[in-house]
Amino acid sequence: MTTRVSISRGCGRWLVAASLGLSLGLGNLAWAQQAPGPDWWTAISQDDVSTTTGLLLRNVDPNAFNKMGNPALIQAARDQSWKVFDVLRVTPGVKIDEPNAHNETALMYLSIEGQTQRAEALIAAGAQVNRLGWTPLHYAASKGRVEVAKMLLAHQAIVNAPGPDGTTPLMMAALSGNQAMVDLLLAHGADPTMFNLAHETAADFARKRKYTNLAQSLDDAAAQRQAERQLGVDSNAPAKLPDAGAPASTAAGSQGTPVAPPSKGTDDKSSFSRYFDLEQSSEPTR
Repeated sequence: MTTRVSISRGCGRWLVAASLGLSLGLGNLAWAQQAPGPDWWTAISQDDVSTTTGLLLRNVDPNAFNKMGNPALIQAARDQSWKVFDVLRVTPGVKIDEPNAHNETALMYLSIEGQTQRAEALIAAGAQVNRLGWTPLHYAASKGRVEVAKMLLAHQAIVNAPGPDGTTPLMMAALSGNQAMVDLLLAHGADPTMFNLAHETAADFARKRKYTNLAQSLDDAAAQRQAERQLGVDSNAPAKLPDAGAPASTAAGSQGTPVAPPSKGTDDKSSFSRYFDLEQSSEPTR
């Protein structure tokens, strides 16, 4: 009996010490963070939760950027390392809205990847749905992520938000060729008469990809909107975009605030930025 009590007390002291060490380790994250090494980024790319957690307990900075200009949370989303992403999201001190070198946020990546539940959890944690420049709704629309778009709209996403060159989510939906996405945005007030700095409408975007039927339906919707406007039926006038000669880095309605990406990090050719570079992305979801 005496032996059992001693063993029990010994185990209890060990557990207390281990718990204390864990608590101190988490507390140190706020004041003694270390720059991550190659093992950190390897663990993220391999969705290695054990190594990632261990490095966090050794005070690796979760907000540090890699050579492509991505913080860990965004890199995990890019790598589709969802177990690591979930750990990073709840890590003390992590900046969930920290943009990468191309001014993209983690929520934008979740939107383009169709991660509806994770995107909603990130919003609940404070991620911004609306922002200057490209928005999560643009990204969801570009790949026809209808369920993500529904969720973003439910969280007050601006349906006619202009990108840096005036491109709207409806234009991106047209480029994706996804009729359901186009219909969803139109039902929420997307304006098919709007045009970007290149004077292209959503119908023009559909024609770029030879989506003839979709382009025609958008032309019809634009004609109907114009007719309603002339009759004074439509109270939602389209947002005014900058003149064609205005800098492409200034978003309409942004009071002239430039939307230039940060300069940190080397150029990442696989980024969804620079008009999403959709020609280099996978084929659009129909």
